[in-house]
Amino acid sequence: YQTIVTPNADAFRIWIVIFMFQLLFTVVQLLPKFRATPMVQNGVSYWYCLVCAMQIGWTFAFAYEIIPASLAFMLALYGSLMTLLYSQYYAESDNILWEFWLLRFPFALHGGWITAASALNVNVQAVASSAPADIQLALAIVCLAVLHAISVWVLFYLQRPNWTIACVLAWAFGYIYQELASPNNLIIETFTLQTINGVRYAAFAVGAIIIPVQLAIRVAMLARPQFNPYRTAAADHSDNATQESSETKALSPAVDEGVVVTGATREEEVTKDEDVVDMA
Repeated sequence: YQTIVTPNADAFRIWIVIFMFQLLFTVVQLLPKFRATPMVQNGVSYWYCLVCAMQIGWTFAFAYEIIPASLAFMLALYGSLMTLLYSQYYAESDNILWEFWLLRFPFALHGGWITAASALNVNVQAVASSAPADIQLALAIVCLAVLHAISVWVLFYLQRPNWTIACVLAWAFGYIYQELASPNNLIIETFTLQTINGVRYAAFAVGAIIIPVQLAIRVAMLARPQFNPYRTAAADHSDNATQESSETKALSPAVDEGVVVTGATREEEVTKDEDVVDMA
């Protein structure tokens, strides 16, 4: 089911990285340091179970060449991953590197690749349905445009950009370009050389030029405080720590010359003692 937007086989080696990081996640999320964190409890939650179920369903459906079912599983997998990433985005975060690489990166990487794979699966359905060349080409162009729009969205619309998804999409575009350098017979028989080269150069432009430029612009924007969510998060964390420290000091008993005074002042205590003596 070769399509005009199928990446080179080397692109699929990303699965090795995806599964390695998710294996690492499954181990560390059992440790006391991580298992009770909001990023696991509220961010990942039970969505990862659904992600695994949809991934297994897609594997069997595609292996047995039940293409409509594989497309359904792929879209369900995409929806599950995006929901998981949405939950993590709004979950309470410690904003530390360990949390990112162990608890968030595995799913951002998976989500980025499934974004590209969903577009590919749509085109596979067209090929499996023996759609004419013009329909396949139109669908491919729309899918590539949508993937680029997603890269813009995750970098510039989100307050905290998802760098991983944008980089993975650039990876996919790059390997589409590489694959079309030596297209197989099905592609050569379906499309003209001009069409193949047009899609190839477009994939190169987006993957090697446009998305990297977008990444560079977004990194440069971090120099401005209003566009730097990480500086804001650090300031908020510092303010919260200062407030908690102040509240702790306010609630703690005053200490004067080694004697703890709680509630009343020394003068009030002396006056109270004198009143007791007078009454006696």
